[in-house]
Amino acid sequence: MTLPKKRALFLHLEITLLIALAVCAGTIVTDAETASSQPKYKIDGRFEDWKGYQVGWQETGLDWSKVDRKPAFEGIDLKEFYYDNDDTYLYLFFKCKRTVEESYNKTHARGALGYLYIDCDMNTNTGAIDQDRVPGADIEIWIPIGFYSDHPAAQGTQSGCFISYEAKRWDASSKMFKQVVCRADSRDPSPLVAHGKDGIEIALLLSEVGVRKGSKVPFVCYDFESPLKYANRTTIEIK
Repeated sequence: MTLPKKRALFLHLEITLLIALAVCAGTIVTDAETASSQPKYKIDGRFEDWKGYQVGWQETGLDWSKVDRKPAFEGIDLKEFYYDNDDTYLYLFFKCKRTVEESYNKTHARGALGYLYIDCDMNTNTGAIDQDRVPGADIEIWIPIGFYSDHPAAQGTQSGCFISYEAKRWDASSKMFKQVVCRADSRDPSPLVAHGKDGIEIALLLSEVGVRKGSKVPFVCYDFESPLKYANRTTIEIK
């Protein structure tokens, strides 16, 4: 049984439009791409499974133990920074002197760890013009901490803390980091950000943040509420 010509034409156009929209949105993924999108590390805030990583720096921002002030989020001091990559992800690990969980158990407060900046095209003439952070930064990544309180009917109230990130791309017309390119939450079923016993672990899709293999990109970590002069700057090599 064949469809009427008008219905068949309409169906063909509908399918063509859906495929075009999916391609534009990047939602058509092959089985091979799906398999390769699994992070090589378990994103859980544990460092023992990291192999072949590179060292970014040994102290992140201000060393709070040497000053009278406290870290921005009640005792969490970002310390060592390590990174790695594969064909799909850029992996970041920040070791903490006090874990997110420990800080939450003490204060039950929201907070933030800071901002990350990446100059994806390695061109200081494009992107952000804020010289205090990253001249030419194309991506800004905000890392907040929050807490939740759920009320399952059978189990009673459950509460805890979570960490997330939001990456935004620089918009030249508004001169702001405006376009959201990706978000992740440690409560996601297969999280790309997590806090654990060793620190903060993040996985970023290379394609989403516009970083290519073989490139060397400027990278900055601005420890929240730490003076900008203590922001850490390095160059990440994507191997």
